[in-house]
Amino acid sequence: MENLSNFELGADPLFSFVNWHAKALSVELNADAMSVATYDTEKKRPSSRYLLYKGLKDKKIIFYTNYYSPKSHDLDLNPEVALNFYWHNSKKQVRIHGQVERMSLADSKAYFHSRDRDSQIASFISHQSAFIEDKNALLLKFEEVKNKFANSEIPHPENWGGYLVTPYEFEFFLYGEFRLNDRFLYTKSSNGWSVNRLQP
Repeated sequence: MENLSNFELGADPLFSFVNWHAKALSVELNADAMSVATYDTEKKRPSSRYLLYKGLKDKKIIFYTNYYSPKSHDLDLNPEVALNFYWHNSKKQVRIHGQVERMSLADSKAYFHSRDRDSQIASFISHQSAFIEDKNALLLKFEEVKNKFANSEIPHPENWGGYLVTPYEFEFFLYGEFRLNDRFLYTKSSNGWSVNRLQP
C-alpha cells in the first residue's frame, strides 16, 4: 500500500481522525456535526440523526443527549452505534463504528453546568421526542423554570448525560476525480489496528 501520510493518515486511526477534524474546523460550517445511527430492536429498523461531536475522553468519542430519547432507548438494548462525519469543503468523510457506554454521572454533571444557562433550562424541561400540545406549552414551561431557578443553579436532570463511543472501525474517505475516491478501512483486533484500501 502507498504511503498513508500522503493522505494525512497514520497507523492510529483515532489520531488521524483528530488531525482531519482539526483541519476541518477551519474550513467547514460545522465540522462537529455527526450523524449518529442506532438500531431499534423493537421496530426492527435503523434510525439516524445529527448530534454534535464533543471531543474525546480516554480515546473514546463523546456526545451528549437525553436518556429518555429514542436513540438512548435503542442504545440501552443494542450498544452499537455508527457515526458519520461529512466535510463538504474538505471533500472528506469519516465513518466510525463503535460500542457505547454511558458517561459517569460526575462527568455528565460537570459538562451540563458548563453549558449556556438557557441550554441547561431547555435540557431540564425536555422529555425528548414525547408528544406535546404545542410550542407555546414548551415556552411557558421554559419561562416557569427560568423564573424558579433565577437565583440558583439549574439542577442537572437525571435523564440527561453523555455517551462514550469506543471505536473498533474507521473508514476514511477522500473524494477523487471521476469518482475514483480514496477509501481506507481501519479495523481493530487483539493485535491492534489493520488498514486496507477499498475500491471506490
